[in-house]
Amino acid sequence: MRAAQASGLDFTVKRIAIAPGHEAIKPAVTASLAHVDGAASDSLTPPWPDVVLAIGRHLSCVALWIKAQSGGQTRIALLNAPKGRAADFDLVVLPPFYRGPGGANSLRIGMPLIGIDPAILAAARTQSREALAGMPRPLHVLLVGGDMGQRKLRPGFAASLLHGLQTGPAAQGSIHVATSRRTPAAVADALSAALRPQDRLYRWDGSAATDNPYLGLLAHGDVFTVTADSLSMIIEVARLGKPLLIAEPPREGGLAGLGAWISDRLRPRDLGKAIALLRASGHAGRPGETPQPPTTPLPDDAATVGAALRRLAVPKVERR
Repeated sequence: MRAAQASGLDFTVKRIAIAPGHEAIKPAVTASLAHVDGAASDSLTPPWPDVVLAIGRHLSCVALWIKAQSGGQTRIALLNAPKGRAADFDLVVLPPFYRGPGGANSLRIGMPLIGIDPAILAAARTQSREALAGMPRPLHVLLVGGDMGQRKLRPGFAASLLHGLQTGPAAQGSIHVATSRRTPAAVADALSAALRPQDRLYRWDGSAATDNPYLGLLAHGDVFTVTADSLSMIIEVARLGKPLLIAEPPREGGLAGLGAWISDRLRPRDLGKAIALLRASGHAGRPGETPQPPTTPLPDDAATVGAALRRLAVPKVERR
């Protein structure tokens, strides 16, 4: 959304629902809607757009389908590395932690364009003010995801992480923990058992709950700790300019750890490098360190990507 807004072009957001049973399937990258729940998605009909902006494997397929329907006239801008048919994407926007040099259609940027719309954040601040009013300050937010390749999120690590916050930076305030859809149940149980009276836990239960405090916590939190597996949460917090600690579970050993290590090497992005870049630039620290706000904003290449989208939108006859 930030890239489309930065382009200055008129745009329409199409919401695509993935068909039941296909959410966890990684389809081959091809021009197809076979994985789309048409009844639950916005319609895709002519006139076809000059440019379609997509992210991820599932939406890459949708973008390629639109391009095919347009007779090749629609151009595709893809955020992050393609999982196949790289030459069929007209623009590929790559943060620096993606492996490989990229092709002639690649645009390297400093950090992902992930970020919460200020208007949405302001609304969440108002809506959640009463719910969070009773929590002692400073309010430390612990955002918990799941496994990260060779690093498995275990109950013991989660409980130790929470205890370190309780006896360290959050000793004089409170902690609001929020789990995600990828958090193992045993980890949520361990966190629940380790809460102090002034702390609070939101346990993601898989429902379309309207009480998820995530946006409100972003708006009201003073200090954040985020598990290393969720780059989207890490970047959203980093763009707030608030103190951020990134917690990495230890690497697994044995055959399971070796298999996870091999799998990590085959992935197009290196999350470890992303975290190292954030720490080196002063935008994140480690648990056990004193949380500090960054002295500079996180790199924002939205304007650069917006300009590239405008160039894509120029009719082909004018580009010659």
